[in-house]
Amino acid sequence: MEKHTKVYLEYFPSHSGFYHCEICNKQATEIHHIKRRSEFGTKEKHLQDIIENLIALCRSCHQKAHANIFTKDYLTDIHNKNIQMYSTQF
Repeated sequence: MEKHTKVYLEYFPSHSGFYHCEICNKQATEIHHIKRRSEFGTKEKHLQDIIENLIALCRSCHQKAHANIFTKDYLTDIHNKNIQMYSTQF
């Protein structure tokens, strides 16, 4: 299991093993880096896999994120709302 996937799954545990796309609510198939890994320099490499930079997406939404149809700002806003909602539950 890749490090970023493990970080996401540990932060948002699922008892069913099913994760929802944070955009459209379909079944998520990928954990996407909001800020691309290549954008991190060697001094910031440790920040690429923090939960604030990881979002669960279905294949269709993942393709839209890579095509910049979903901007980094949009993904960040959605993901931060989900983090806040999750953290207030526990």
